[in-house]
Amino acid sequence: MNPRAIALLSVGHFLIDLCQGVVPALVPFLVEGRSYTRTEAAGLVFAISATSSIVQPVFGQLADRLAMIWLLPGSIALTGAALALGVQAPSYAVVLAAVGLSGLGVAAFHPEAARRAHLASGDRRTTGMSLFAIGGGLGFALAPAITKALAGSSGTAGLLALLIPTGIIASLLAGRLRPAFPVAHAGGAGHPAHEGRDDWRAFGILSGAVIARSIVFYGLNTFLALYFMSRWHESAAQASWALVVFLGTSMAGTLLGGWMADRFGRRRVIRISFVSGTFFLTLFLQASDPAWGLAWLAPLAVSLFLSTSVLVVLGQEYLPNRVGMASGVTLGLAVSVGGMCTPLLGLLGDHSGMGILFTLLLAVLVMAAALAFALPPVGAGGQPRLVAASEMPRP
Repeated sequence: MNPRAIALLSVGHFLIDLCQGVVPALVPFLVEGRSYTRTEAAGLVFAISATSSIVQPVFGQLADRLAMIWLLPGSIALTGAALALGVQAPSYAVVLAAVGLSGLGVAAFHPEAARRAHLASGDRRTTGMSLFAIGGGLGFALAPAITKALAGSSGTAGLLALLIPTGIIASLLAGRLRPAFPVAHAGGAGHPAHEGRDDWRAFGILSGAVIARSIVFYGLNTFLALYFMSRWHESAAQASWALVVFLGTSMAGTLLGGWMADRFGRRRVIRISFVSGTFFLTLFLQASDPAWGLAWLAPLAVSLFLSTSVLVVLGQEYLPNRVGMASGVTLGLAVSVGGMCTPLLGLLGDHSGMGILFTLLLAVLVMAAALAFALPPVGAGGQPRLVAASEMPRP
């Protein structure tokens, strides 16, 4: 494994997901400072969410076929500049377009970055991918606090500070990345050749598991505090501790899952993740008071996030000739389905209550576990053998 390469990619992932997380965190400042309606503010969140996820497989396909060494530095520069400069515009239409453009930068970064992390990880793929993933997790987690610090006193002008770190990391990536040595491969010059065929059936099953997990995650992330408020009549401030516990312990699960998968196998860790997640979510729903609820949230978060990097790596191994596209689906398109289902979950909660909503999430997690046991091993068509030199930073 190339630690310097993984570290640089992880920092880039941190900045990309930080920029993406800034948009929803900026909503109250825009509503208060510019008198945006809630619909207009929600439109900004939708714009960056849609453009950052739906087109990721397209960028993944391009990354697999073309030698685009500029894609990583270019995507980080575009994401930071479009967001920081675009939100200064007085026109809502311009801000909306700029946020959407920033989302395209997010979409361009993930597949190529995950593909390069795959190459830089060597034979410790899930460990490397978990370190790459933890950067994005930290970016999302810290986005509200950083947005408050930047916009709290200076308004949207404070976001101009994002130009500094995104510019620095884009420059480092541009200066240190180099293409692979040319190889004879139909995918294009400068890309590694692989042995084996793409296993689309296995990848389809895996994508189903990713979608199911995404629905559960978005459901918990969105409605967890409301569940505590509804069931145990806690205040919003008290109920918010549930998200602190859930998101705070999730990163430990991501790192642990990568370590376990490199030692015990990808499919085994995914199965452990979903089965243990089902077990702890059941215990959480049976909790008699909020203290026990919080107690069960920590192992639930660790369980769910064991599979974070493992699902991405296994998808890359199922499609060894389309690593970028596999990354785009598992990191973007399939994950975005969970976010799209959130309004439907909200309607269910409004009409039937939080208990029914969380029971549905449990059923979806059981479905994810069933799909995990249906995952076939990576065979001749799924295990790549890289014959090109590393694409990552020079020593």
